[in-house]
Amino acid sequence: MSVPYQRISRATADDIILYDPAAERRAAAMKLEWDTYFEIASQQILYMLEFGWWPQYCEKHTGAALFRTQTSGHLVTAFDPDLLLTDSQTLKQLDVFKAVEVFYSTLVTDPSNVNEVDRENYEFSRRRFDDAWKTAQQLSNFYDLNFDGYISKIEENRTADHQYFIGDRRYF
Repeated sequence: MSVPYQRISRATADDIILYDPAAERRAAAMKLEWDTYFEIASQQILYMLEFGWWPQYCEKHTGAALFRTQTSGHLVTAFDPDLLLTDSQTLKQLDVFKAVEVFYSTLVTDPSNVNEVDRENYEFSRRRFDDAWKTAQQLSNFYDLNFDGYISKIEENRTADHQYFIGDRRYF
């Protein structure tokens, strides 16, 4: 396993109540805890970040897979899950939406529990996570490359310029 297990955010059941109260009511009716779903969701998102987001992020910033940060001079060679800002709202949303998707996927694949409402909720949760993932890729405001514990406005503005790159390729 290349990415060790860890939670990508500090999302809790309260965040699920905020973003998807229907899922929380459904889980409460079944007397389920969200911890297992958060663990599975976090691990899946960590893989997506390491093997999908990280190479694109490096290419967009430097055109290479490794570089030195401007402020601290650290050599960054690979994705480091410890640099994720777990209080980031972007990561909380990803974590919640993926946990809800995993929850509904367990209901839809259980033959004794398949109903049309669960199936529709599963499809909706998949679309919702995909939309949040696209937004997170565009923002990239959850990874601290400067090793200072927060993402500054300059870092956000540098990653948010959608006109600077075309199709993840640099053109000068």
